Amino acid sequence: MQKKILNKKWIVAVSGGPDSMALLDMCRENHVDIIVAHVNYHKRKTANRDEKCVRDYCTKYKIQLKVIHPKQKGKDNFQAWARDVRYAFFFECCDEFSADGILVAHHQDDCIETYLLQKQRKSIPDTYGIAESLVMQGYKLVRPLLKMSKQECIDYCNSHHVQYQIDESNLTDAYSRNKIRHKVVEKLTKQERKEILQEIRNLNTQKREQTKIIDKFSKSSILDCTKVKELDEELRLLIIRQWLKNNKQEEHKKSRDFIHQLDKMICSTKNYEIPLRNATLYKSYQICEIVGNEDKDYCFVLQSMQCIKNSYFKISYKGDRKDAVSVTEEDFPITIRNVNPKDKIKLRLGSKNIHRWFIDRKIPLKDRKTWPVVLNSKNEVILVPGIGCNVEHYTIKPSFFVIKY
Repeated sequence: MQKKILNKKWIVAVSGGPDSMALLDMCRENHVDIIVAHVNYHKRKTANRDEKCVRDYCTKYKIQLKVIHPKQKGKDNFQAWARDVRYAFFFECCDEFSADGILVAHHQDDCIETYLLQKQRKSIPDTYGIAESLVMQGYKLVRPLLKMSKQECIDYCNSHHVQYQIDESNLTDAYSRNKIRHKVVEKLTKQERKEILQEIRNLNTQKREQTKIIDKFSKSSILDCTKVKELDEELRLLIIRQWLKNNKQEEHKKSRDFIHQLDKMICSTKNYEIPLRNATLYKSYQICEIVGNEDKDYCFVLQSMQCIKNSYFKISYKGDRKDAVSVTEEDFPITIRNVNPKDKIKLRLGSKNIHRWFIDRKIPLKDRKTWPVVLNSKNEVILVPGIGCNVEHYTIKPSFFVIKY
């Protein structure tokens, strides 16, 4: 039993199978402070038999036991529902008994099965196989038996005279995991098992190194495409996935097609604008950024000159030449609003569409919709802050400055 488990209080998840009963007995033998948690779904005719096995052991050794009998409502996937119910119960037990975490009896065979499923599905997991420990919804989860095979768990129970039960549903090929277990894992030689476990360790070591690079790129709210596209494809996909997660786009990070679409976008030289669920993803001039879809339309009408300040712009008597405009009384009322697609501005050599002006000045896509423009009483655009004013409203002695935020 690992030192990190001793001298702490744990909730032990016990189903009645040989792996969880072996874990329970090891905890008792090492005087670990434990509370046993058992879930009886009544899915099988032998479910009560399994509960009795756990109860008998806890009664014999005076170990506190918590049992629930949940009933599924609806026809959702049973395995997914059962897992959610199970862990919610374990978390409740942690709170009730002020436990340090949860011990679960996943073993070496489970780790190999999970890894082979990951390869089969071509998934990009956070951990290859099964992690020895992790934090789930704020609760610590530890798997002390990952170095033991299922057969070693059975041998332990037999040699220590620990009663256990076999879940008959595990004997069928009804689930993908069962098929891999019976057709692949149980037929592995010692050498083949050793090689797969070494492969898992190597991949996780590589992943830890990748994580350092992934964190470097994905922790920022913006993604520098110039640097990301220099990396290999697998690493790019991992960075995109984590970046979406960090920017609260969980539903999109799960879509392989969407992640591959973003990868192609990042590697291209084009600018893009992609609507997300509650935000928009902008890629412009080799920078990607996710911006929330808050209301971007605004309009302020000034009957006379006044200094104002808001989240879009401020009016000041000091500023840069590109923010300056000269007006007369005839220009009032002056309107300041966000730019419209058809807005144009009069220059020395004719009129120019403002969005074309944005392209020429390489203004990022995310900024264009909220960029302020200043219009006079004739509804003519006389200033685009940060870029310049029209030909008729430029002097060396401007009336005021409109500074974009």
